[in-house]
Amino acid sequence: MKKLFYPLLLFMTIGVCAQENESQTTFKFGGYIKADFINTWYENGDVGESSPLRDFHLPSQIPVGAKDEHIDLDYHVKESRFNFDVKTNLLGKEIHGFIELDFMMSKAGDEKVTNSYNPRIRHAYFEWDKLLIGQTWSTFMVVVVPDEIDFAGAMDGLVFVRQPQIRFKLGNWWLALENPETTITPYQESHTEVTESEVSPDIIFRNNFSGDWGNWAVAIMGRTLHKKDSIKHYAMGVGITTGGKIKVGRRGDDIRMMATYGTGLGRYLSAGFSAGAVVDNEGALNTIDVVNAYIAYNHFWKPKVWSSSFSVAVYNAMHDDNLVVPEINKSSYSISGNIKWDIAPQLRFGAEYMYGYRELQGGVNGAFHRLQLAAKYTFGYNNTVADEKR
Repeated sequence: MKKLFYPLLLFMTIGVCAQENESQTTFKFGGYIKADFINTWYENGDVGESSPLRDFHLPSQIPVGAKDEHIDLDYHVKESRFNFDVKTNLLGKEIHGFIELDFMMSKAGDEKVTNSYNPRIRHAYFEWDKLLIGQTWSTFMVVVVPDEIDFAGAMDGLVFVRQPQIRFKLGNWWLALENPETTITPYQESHTEVTESEVSPDIIFRNNFSGDWGNWAVAIMGRTLHKKDSIKHYAMGVGITTGGKIKVGRRGDDIRMMATYGTGLGRYLSAGFSAGAVVDNEGALNTIDVVNAYIAYNHFWKPKVWSSSFSVAVYNAMHDDNLVVPEINKSSYSISGNIKWDIAPQLRFGAEYMYGYRELQGGVNGAFHRLQLAAKYTFGYNNTVADEKR
């Protein structure tokens, strides 16, 4: 009898414990360490020591007009990042939190002695059931970028924004209310200012598609640009973007692309190459029509070991000559190609060539050539623990 009783008691005890610990929490710590060695030849002038163009491709920072050439060497580890991811159940629904930091664009630091730089927040959000709240990539951005060595890659052709938002997801359909920051160019000037006087969030609708062939998305946005002291206090901006990744062949190759058109999009495209609107001589806001696109092909010479990515990206702002000065940004484009060696899934070495070009409304232009070497180690740790019911 005892031989039957003890196994039965043990079985019941295990069953009770399993019920009490049926909810689990998964933690993940990850990121990567990346070192970049950048040699840039500027055809038309030089950039300042603190310019972000010295760290990655930023079209609006390409020097123009000057007749002299300059060569800069920049070594840094600022792209290195770390993140923390947690998932569990709350009120019967999965909740997921994510936060990520890196060191790019940090204003606190220099290369004199220690090369120390402050961390900055990239992402900080949580998802609960169909709801996402916090800071992450804009819903207007199709998060498909070329597999390049440069941090930003084909920036001329991208929608590239991270910002606070509230996003509701219903299957493949997404609706978001996002941070409505307005950028303008003052009358008879060429620089961009932030108004800090927004009155309504940017509204974005998006639909996603996926299959064995790859993935695709289409998003539309409506937004209000506002300036307090303008005679016409606001202007309406609208835009549409589409893009994705299409698989090619059996080696793992793919084609990646994105195209965007709209008016008043400003900071959403090419990291703010143009403002959302220009102020005319009566103080009214006049939105700027813009278009940009990129296409990239990622090819595996040897699957999972040797690969290359080739990309072309373009941007064009359609200014009214009666409203702008010749010094305002008009267009940019870039081309790049690389070779990447993945010794293991966690360890990559690579080399990349990039050419970037920028032109102003009056025809003045500038360009650079860049050779970039990089080494990257990706790491991650997962752990799952049972949550005891109290």
